[in-house]
Amino acid sequence: MKTLSLLSLVLAATASFSSLANTTNEQHRVGAQLSGGSASYKSSSQDGDGVGQLYVYYNYQFDPTWALEVGLNGGSDSDDWECTDTQNRKFTCTQLNKTLFGLGANDIDYGNLIVAAKGQYQLTEQNSLYGKLGANFYDYEINRGKATLVEEDGVGFVAELGWQYDWQNGMAMNVSYQYLDMGDLDVSSLGLGISYRF
Repeated sequence: MKTLSLLSLVLAATASFSSLANTTNEQHRVGAQLSGGSASYKSSSQDGDGVGQLYVYYNYQFDPTWALEVGLNGGSDSDDWECTDTQNRKFTCTQLNKTLFGLGANDIDYGNLIVAAKGQYQLTEQNSLYGKLGANFYDYEINRGKATLVEEDGVGFVAELGWQYDWQNGMAMNVSYQYLDMGDLDVSSLGLGISYRF
């Protein structure tokens, strides 16, 4: 029921912004961002709590400074590997499957629906600094093998700071630092993304 209510809210907001876009002829942007960082569960952090995530989004630009962003984010734990040169450029790699958060867990998966306000400050015609602040509707699981240790969903906040470079052809790239609050689970990550404006 909560998911249906959130989906209805997002669709209503998108429809209202689309009608506003038609009257003011503002810009649209779609993009994707890959990032990696670390997770903390109930303030527990240790070596091996690394995560990787993919974020895809849509921006509606109200004016040169402000935009509304809606996106989907998915992430999971990232395993460390140790590779050794055994003989004559033959490598043997071993997965270092460290436990997560001191729980004995070895797997984490999470997903987020993100709605955020984005403000940007132009440094030059093509360079800008930006910040995002908004809400994320999250769902995550922490597992040990096939056993689920923790399963949570709810609403948290998201914050992001970054630099963006726009080319004349509509393509852009960005580098960012993002923080996701998901109740007892927090994720901090560095990301690299591409986008296209139209």
